[in-house]
Amino acid sequence: MTKRFRPTDFFERQELARRTTLRLTLLFGGVFSFLCAGSYLVLLLWMDLFTMMIGVDPEFFVVPLLDEEVAFSFHPDLAAMALFATAAFIGGGIFLKMASVRDGGAAVAEGVGGVEVNAGAEDPQIRRYVNIVEEMSLASGVPVPRTFVLEDQLGINGFAAGFSINDAAIAVTAGALEHLNRDELQALVAHEFSHILHGDMKLNVRLIGILHGVMSIYTVGHTIVEGASATANTTGRGVRTRQPLNAGGINPLGLLIAFPGAILMAIGFGGLLGSRLIKAGISRQREFLADASAIQYTRNPEALAGALKKIGGCTYGSVLQGAGAEEVSHMCFGEASSNWLTHPPLEERIQAVDPTFNPDLGYRVLEVGEEKEPPASAPEEQESVGGVADEIVSMLGEATPESLIYCGLLLESIPEPLMEARGSLAGAVAASYLLLLDDDRQTRKAQAEIIQTETSPSVAREAQKLWPSIRKLDDELRLPLMDLLFPMLRQMTEEQEQEFMAVAERLIQVDDSVNFREFILERVVLHRLRAAGSDKKGRAAQFNSFSGVSRDLENILSAVAYVSSEDPAHIKQAFVVGRECFPPVVAKKLEFRERSRWTFEQIGASLERLAASSPAIKRATIDACAHSAMSDGEVVAAEAQILRAICDHLDAPLPPLMPGQS
Repeated sequence: MTKRFRPTDFFERQELARRTTLRLTLLFGGVFSFLCAGSYLVLLLWMDLFTMMIGVDPEFFVVPLLDEEVAFSFHPDLAAMALFATAAFIGGGIFLKMASVRDGGAAVAEGVGGVEVNAGAEDPQIRRYVNIVEEMSLASGVPVPRTFVLEDQLGINGFAAGFSINDAAIAVTAGALEHLNRDELQALVAHEFSHILHGDMKLNVRLIGILHGVMSIYTVGHTIVEGASATANTTGRGVRTRQPLNAGGINPLGLLIAFPGAILMAIGFGGLLGSRLIKAGISRQREFLADASAIQYTRNPEALAGALKKIGGCTYGSVLQGAGAEEVSHMCFGEASSNWLTHPPLEERIQAVDPTFNPDLGYRVLEVGEEKEPPASAPEEQESVGGVADEIVSMLGEATPESLIYCGLLLESIPEPLMEARGSLAGAVAASYLLLLDDDRQTRKAQAEIIQTETSPSVAREAQKLWPSIRKLDDELRLPLMDLLFPMLRQMTEEQEQEFMAVAERLIQVDDSVNFREFILERVVLHRLRAAGSDKKGRAAQFNSFSGVSRDLENILSAVAYVSSEDPAHIKQAFVVGRECFPPVVAKKLEFRERSRWTFEQIGASLERLAASSPAIKRATIDACAHSAMSDGEVVAAEAQILRAICDHLDAPLPPLMPGQS
């Protein structure tokens, strides 16, 4: 199953998502055309009925359908009206819904009753859930999503939502937390991470808007019929009666209004049916892919099968209660709506994972609180560094069981005060500032003064409390800690975010220069915060040719080469090794740039431009940087960190390079 559904690498999966979006657009165009035709028919019938009821010559408005000679004649003006009305209904509905979720995954989760949680929660089930999400994020290189719980939902389900990996959110039901053991909950989370890594989230959020737009036609029709019912049961004196519709007190105008409303409801049902078919067709294929990915990430098919079996054995199944269930049904782990099937049959999904499953023998009975210990084995020995360099692109966005274990060990290595800091905004901000402090004592003293005088008292207090732990923190743990702080930082208001960025820039520029550590953290943190806002609007590729970014490629590759060694000869050799990864016509034009010819600020500007380039350019850039960094047969912490910063800025999640790979 895995081989059958999985594209080659991260960039190909993203391209597949774009092609699916194009297919969705074409299919929705067909549904829209159907709705336009139906609207045209409604207007034609309504005009005929109206002219007959008021006694005006029908030809004054439109040729009646009762005239056989011209019954099927086409009326351009009426068609234009139908097109405008349909576009207004659907466009208005899409606009309103998309405006309501413009803040990304968090808005979608909150829209269906999600409550945000973090590692500071007292409930051990919630802490376990957040810890699983953090492990999966670190193992796949994805920014840690914001985590939500659907507290009123007793079924077993969950979903991921967002416009990009930078503004993603994951939500699970209270039933999932209660009934799934750790391995099963990890399988559910891994399934949802597949949707994040495969680019499904943006498509799913767009589907929410499209479905709401199509539903607006039915909603307007229903509103018209309700209003017409009130009018039809009103006497000429304006008094509401309870007479049947054929009683003497009927106002004919009510029937006149109700007729197009009823037709609009019928057309709305047709459009909704078409969109649901599109949604089901897209969702079903991707659920099999996400199941296959979850098994690959965890290497634990029994856990995924167990979660699915428990859905079958749960009284509430995976159904979500409430008005928002229909809108998010296509992005959920299990079937969220009883009105329409968007997922493959549960038995089929289980048998794809566990061929021995027999639905006739029943599903698994729930055992509240059961727990399986996670595997305690150490990460497996990895291939040689040269081999890893060849595989960096294929590693992007790919969690493995070994990386999950390794990241679990990393989390255990981070001092407890710093782990607690991620549970509050003041703690997360203070820890982020402290990660930017310089090794030079005088510079660090000036930076400490900035934190004390230019931040809130709560942040200053947290900084004093956390400094002893930050001071002893290994370099290997700095980026993982920053990843853990990111979900809380994303909860800042716009004003708080601007203040945070201003103080961070002041800390970086206090000595009028940017060093390597500051550059890495600035690229990772500030880029993610900026991207979380800009990705909601979408970013089209501005550079589709290597010639447009040749100077930027020289800057980036030269910087990686300088980080890789202090030996001038090896630095140039590392540049040459990386350059050869580009197409020959591109490689021969790239020149090595001495350290005096670039600054970290220029490297940042080059990354900004490359972030706006095509997937082919991004793939080649990452491949070249990996080979340059690993040209000496080993990867030191600085090389791994700059690779991470480059990949992060290009929105290509790089999993951690584990011991044995360096």
